[in-house]
Amino acid sequence: MKNKLITGIIGIPIKHSLSPIIHNYWMDLHDIASTYNIYELEKQEVPIFIKNMLTNNIKGLNVTIPYKREVMKYLDEITEDALALGAVNTIKVGENNKLYGFNTDAYGFMKHLNITAPTWKEKKGAITIIGAGGASRAVTWSFLKEKKVDIRIINRNEKRALTLIEEMKNLFPEANIIFYKDSSKALLNSSLLVNCTSLGMKGQPQLELNLERMNKDSIVYDIVYSPLITGLLYGAKKLNFKTIDGLGMLLNQAVPAFEMWYNKEAKATKSLRKKVIEHLERN
Repeated sequence: MKNKLITGIIGIPIKHSLSPIIHNYWMDLHDIASTYNIYELEKQEVPIFIKNMLTNNIKGLNVTIPYKREVMKYLDEITEDALALGAVNTIKVGENNKLYGFNTDAYGFMKHLNITAPTWKEKKGAITIIGAGGASRAVTWSFLKEKKVDIRIINRNEKRALTLIEEMKNLFPEANIIFYKDSSKALLNSSLLVNCTSLGMKGQPQLELNLERMNKDSIVYDIVYSPLITGLLYGAKKLNFKTIDGLGMLLNQAVPAFEMWYNKEAKATKSLRKKVIEHLERN
């Protein structure tokens, strides 16, 4: 089995990662003899692990918290969008055994938004994003790439939010990104809200927002997927807003990784979604 293709994910903690379920589903679909492993690593283990990927016959890796930035220093080439986002979530062993770094988070977010709310660009009003971490960076960047430049950032840590805004404005000088501590003011005349924090996740506090201040027929997108219907989405449904859960982003960000590793088509189908939801309900 020396030449068996091995892929996997690194991070900590990742015992409950859904990535093996997703990639094993596609491997079974294409009858690919491969394994997708979970590698829970301490920080000091990361450099050696990345360096020994080829020796250990690992042809590709997903990277999750807290190593998306850390791994960049050990790669040979990094795509432009991953450099702009300051994070790599996918590694591939490519030509001449070089290590290539990619970021598929922004792709996964926007792909799912376009699938579930194809008319979102037609909405009048600002886009409001909660959070200023890595997910918020990917989401903000994806909107700016789509020429949607009127963005509001809600975050408890003002310094972190202003750093994110400055970095995005350096990449997109036309951007009109404003920081808000007061969510009530930020939501006024907003037509699309994205939660990029862990608030609302199982074991975390709920997001307390007055969604009634948003425009009618707004869209609320929560990148949290456990639970699938968060308190935020429940509140949005009561106002008859379009709601989007975070599972679609997770599934769609995995697509490019699988396709680049195995050279086979991957799709975030209803049957895959059902399989992942069944797993979440059991655990």
